[in-house]
Parts: sequence; C-alpha cells; structure tokens
Amino acid sequence: MAEAGNTPSWLSEKDRDEWQWAARYLTSRSSPALKNKLGLMISMDFRSLIRLIPALEKEAEGVKLIERLRNAIRQRRYRLAEGGRKTCSFTLPRATKATLKTLAKRHKTTETALIERLIEGASQAAQDQKGEKRREAITAKVTRNSSKLAHELNGVRIEEANKHLKRCLKQLAIWELFYKGIQPDLPPENEPAANELTEKRMRDIQEAIGAAVAKREYLSPRSLVDV
Repeated sequence: MAEAGNTPSWLSEKDRDEWQWAARYLTSRSSPALKNKLGLMISMDFRSLIRLIPALEKEAEGVKLIERLRNAIRQRRYRLAEGGRKTCSFTLPRATKATLKTLAKRHKTTETALIERLIEGASQAAQDQKGEKRREAITAKVTRNSSKLAHELNGVRIEEANKHLKRCLKQLAIWELFYKGIQPDLPPENEPAANELTEKRMRDIQEAIGAAVAKREYLSPRSLVDV
C-alpha cells in the first residue's frame, strides 16, 4: 500500500483502471528524454508511479506533462460518468481523417460526435433491414397460407357440388324408373313454375356450397397467420 502522504490527491490507488491508464498516458505522451525516467514498473506498481510524478515535476517539460495528465484524467472521468463512455483508439488513413474533419466542420459538430452519429445510423439501418426481412418473411408466409387455403376451399366446393349432383342424379334415376324412361310432356303454363323451382334448387345448392366453404375456412389453421 502506498503512503497516503506521497499519493497525489487527484490519483487513487483503489481505482486500478485509472492509475494504469495514467501510466500508459505518461508512457505514450513522454518525449524520448523523459521516457528514460519512466521505468518499466509504473503500469504495474502504483508506488513506482507516484514516485515518478515528483521526479517528472522537477523539469519544465515534466510539469507540463503532469498537468496534461491531470486534465486528461478529469476528461476521462467526465466521459465515463456520461453514460458509460469509453475512450477508443484507432488509426485512420490520412484521406479518411481529412474527410472526417471536413464533414464535422460542415455539420458544425465534433469528429467524435460525427462518428457516433454514423455508427448509430448504421446500427439503425441494420435494425431496419432486419425488420424488413422479417416483414418479407411474414408476407411470404401469408401468401403461402392463402394459396394453400384457396386450394383447400376449391376442393371443398368440388366435393360439395359433387354431393348435390349425386343427389340430383339419384332423383332423376328414380323418376326415370318410375315413368319407365318416358318423359311426360310439361304443359306450357307450368313452364315458369318449373324454371322457378330449378332456380330455387340451384340457389340452395350454391348456399350449401358457400356454407361448407365458410365452415372449412373458419376451422382451417391456414386462415390464421402464425407469427
């Protein structure tokens, strides 16, 4: 444990991530002359780090470096407190970096904010694409179900029509057997009544077919879209 009197007030041994980050900051920002004083243990040993700070502050360049470190720590704490923000380090081609700077200036924002906006836009586009694919899959499933249901209902219509046709043919056969194949003459005055009876029976058959189709459609699981 480091002595409390030697520990800077702006650096805490308990926050290992922070002081190791501070050690990496010093290593990456130091001039060649100062790097010779850093040693190899500052990123692993807190006591080595806090002993280094007073040594650096004996030189003008070191004083400026430590001041920059303190400002960087404050900024890091602010970013971490602001919705769990985390520093990212990556390298861009010079042309890409120049384009990023130009775009940020054009949109009156920072390069970091612009990158965030681009990433959020790409993420939203991916979500939209995923939603579109899901909608397309649902539409395709509805189309398949509708086609299968239509085929089933056509089968019901044919089946019901055949049932009524069979009954009518049976009645016709009974009539022919009763009259021994002789077709009686229908008086002209009875022709309208015969036509009306024919139309009524046709309507009855059509209604029976429609009822059978509606019942099958209601009971068929294909009439529901399972999503």
